[in-house]
Amino acid sequence: MQKDFSFNDALIIVVDDDPLIQESLQLRLERSGYHLAVFGDGESALRGVEDARPDLIILDLKMPGMDGYEVCRRLKGSEDLRYIPILMLTAYGSLDHIVKGLDLGADDYVSKPFEFEELMVRIKSLLRMRHIEKELRDKETHLARVQTMGQLLVTLAHHINNSLAVISGRAQATKSDNVAMVDKMKKACLKESLKIEAVLKSLEEMANEMKISTTSYAGVSSAMIDVEEEIMQKLEHQD
Repeated sequence: MQKDFSFNDALIIVVDDDPLIQESLQLRLERSGYHLAVFGDGESALRGVEDARPDLIILDLKMPGMDGYEVCRRLKGSEDLRYIPILMLTAYGSLDHIVKGLDLGADDYVSKPFEFEELMVRIKSLLRMRHIEKELRDKETHLARVQTMGQLLVTLAHHINNSLAVISGRAQATKSDNVAMVDKMKKACLKESLKIEAVLKSLEEMANEMKISTTSYAGVSSAMIDVEEEIMQKLEHQD
């Protein structure tokens, strides 16, 4: 059985102007084994990310001066920094603010006030994705690439399932005579559909780079398995 990687060497940058949240996150995350750097504003955070190149950024959206949206936009616009995952912390109640952050490239979000256990689950998921991406870039042996690709495909499938669960749950909770709920459902479905589309596009790009012929696999679960098997065979037989 593949051993899960250790998070002990992960560096997390926290960007939040609230001293209580800074202190709470630093205390609990360091106690969980992470290395932490904390910034209270967007400008200093950008400089800190440039210098430290962290494994994950926890970013508050609502800050004076340069807000989290602008920080996210700049980071995701940088060729060197755009692969660093961003976990948004949002006190905004509107779904529109969450969608805006995701559109700018943020990878996940947690709404304030948040449960620390939920935050930890999101952190571990994003760090695992970061770890897999690094392995894909660094590993040289074909066998290692096969194992890493398998992990990546499983993780991407997990994100698709999460999005489908959100769509299904929202649809079941929505009453057709409630205009506001219907509007929220439409926005949630659009947001999650875009996330699914991005995952499928990534899979297609990887397949194209390996010169694997693919057909549309939207709505066909077996096709994703076929693509995974063909990718594995290509990697195993590369010279």
